[in-house]
Amino acid sequence: MEWLLVTLSMYRRVFVRATQLALRNWPVLGSVFVYSAIMTLTAVAAAFLGLLGGFVLSLVWAACASSFLYLVEMIVRTSKVTLQDFRQSFGAYVWDVVGITFIGWIFFTLATPAILQMPQGILILMFVQIAIFVFFNAVPELIYLGRHSSVALLSESYNFVTANWIEWFPANFAAAAIVYVVASAPVDGPLLYVRSAVVGLLLYFVMVMRGLLFLELRDSTYRGRLFKYRAGG
Repeated sequence: MEWLLVTLSMYRRVFVRATQLALRNWPVLGSVFVYSAIMTLTAVAAAFLGLLGGFVLSLVWAACASSFLYLVEMIVRTSKVTLQDFRQSFGAYVWDVVGITFIGWIFFTLATPAILQMPQGILILMFVQIAIFVFFNAVPELIYLGRHSSVALLSESYNFVTANWIEWFPANFAAAAIVYVVASAPVDGPLLYVRSAVVGLLLYFVMVMRGLLFLELRDSTYRGRLFKYRAGG
């Protein structure tokens, strides 16, 4: 029972801090609309480039993902995002994202046909995808908080998740459920833009929450968290 209370206390600290940081940096939600516009324009241009267009689209997507992760890092590390941060964010982790994406593409390109030829291949492939989602769930945080090579990112994520899965996933599932409920709200007209803005801000909240939780779990032990809980922290 005490373990549960210690974990809930940690969740409270993380959720409260993530909410404060997300609201303090609310203008950052505008970046979500910028990414959407960039990807839409790139998709239109890529349609005229054939096979090269696919590579261009992937690279631009990686740059937008890099920007998103960098802005989350600035919120987690410095509590504030500036316009200069946004300008330099697109190149910060683009090659890390490209590396991870490329490894995933190679794996599924080679493994999927072989798995589907097995008895119950579709079921096996589903379990493989679930395992990848679970064991490599901390890759985004490790990109901007760990600074590892692409292969090491996967190894470190596996180690982190196996050591902290029971504390890591409940908070993540709860945060994802909040985003899902808001994103699924039945609205129309001008409220669609309001919902999109709220979802954008919630996405930053979830990623900041994940970053803070990652740091709590990585930089502390259960005994340390127990001591903080008993001290009223």
